[in-house]
Amino acid sequence: MTMGLAGALALTLVACGSSSTGDTPKAVVTATGSQLTGEPIKVMVIVPLSGPSEAFTDIPPAAKAAVAAINKAGGVKGRPFEVTICDDQFDPNKAADCATQAVSGKYLFATGVSPNGDRYMPILEKAKIPVVGATPNSASELKSPYSYPFLSGVIEVAGGGTACGKLGKKTPGVAVVDIAAGRNSASLFDVGLKPYNLPAPKSVFIPPTATDFTTYAANISSADCVEAVLGGASFERLTQAMRQAGNNATVAYGSGQVSQQRIDRLGAAATGMVLVAQNPAVTDTTVPAVKKFHDESVAYGTAEKELTDEGLVIWGATHLVAELAAKLTTIDGENLAQALNAAGDIDYPPLTKVNFAKPVPLISPDNRIFSTDVQFSEVKDGKRVPLFDGKAINVLNPS
Repeated sequence: MTMGLAGALALTLVACGSSSTGDTPKAVVTATGSQLTGEPIKVMVIVPLSGPSEAFTDIPPAAKAAVAAINKAGGVKGRPFEVTICDDQFDPNKAADCATQAVSGKYLFATGVSPNGDRYMPILEKAKIPVVGATPNSASELKSPYSYPFLSGVIEVAGGGTACGKLGKKTPGVAVVDIAAGRNSASLFDVGLKPYNLPAPKSVFIPPTATDFTTYAANISSADCVEAVLGGASFERLTQAMRQAGNNATVAYGSGQVSQQRIDRLGAAATGMVLVAQNPAVTDTTVPAVKKFHDESVAYGTAEKELTDEGLVIWGATHLVAELAAKLTTIDGENLAQALNAAGDIDYPPLTKVNFAKPVPLISPDNRIFSTDVQFSEVKDGKRVPLFDGKAINVLNPS
């Protein structure tokens, strides 16, 4: 497998969206905690909110909800947390501008979801500003010692193959966005298929500008289990087209962008859909940390139907950093990175359990992958419910 890992990148790309406006990143600063004193501790969220693809509008409210709760509880050593949302507009240059803003503003850490890690990660690394909680979507994020992910799109793509195998499927297929990065995704899917001796999947490549998915659904009609490595809008359109053609194949998809709102839009077409995650489902409020995320998000003003797994991870990472920062003598990026490196096993629900000193050498000895476990859920009667008893399963050794 090569670093075209880009299967992870493909997870973030979408076939349609709003047009870009303006020439500079859009930044909104909020939840500074006016009752607190002292120099703010700054958090940068790099995320596309406009541009040629679907906006990741679930990310800013999750970060803001965490910051608002942290400040309400007294901040960090009496200092307020301050979050800046920097819209990179799916533009590498604007992502670099976001990172430059973080450096000049002496931010403690960055997080978010963006396909432009190769532009912003080197800038942040040079300034010793860690990126915490963001899903690696670039070679730089998968190699930089200042990248601290709790999950990996690579593993979620492989998990789709694991789901197909465990469900007893025989003819897998994979639908991916037709860009150089996306074309490598089939090999990642194979990682999960391999333990079940399943054949190489039939691959269907979908242009990022596609609007009619009828032909693509027909081209993958022979598959009984389809891994979708697409952005949310393309995923919805492919699934609808498959169901309209009478294809009831299992559709496996990384859970990050799937809110209850998205499931409601899909309606009956979502039935049997399998979601792959590395953390508890955002809908599982029996997990205390997930319930806390719901409570803080609602208090901030976010509707529960809009909450997502990726938002849950950003929220959890922000809270974790706040707790670590409270223990630092000097609160800055370099010391935060050292604390993360020295923390040993980090068991901080709802985040995946990781040890940042012990990467799993799946792609290279120093790749920034720290867990190969996944959890599955499926959609029944319009709701997300646990699959395989909700147990964590290792994609490399699922037995």
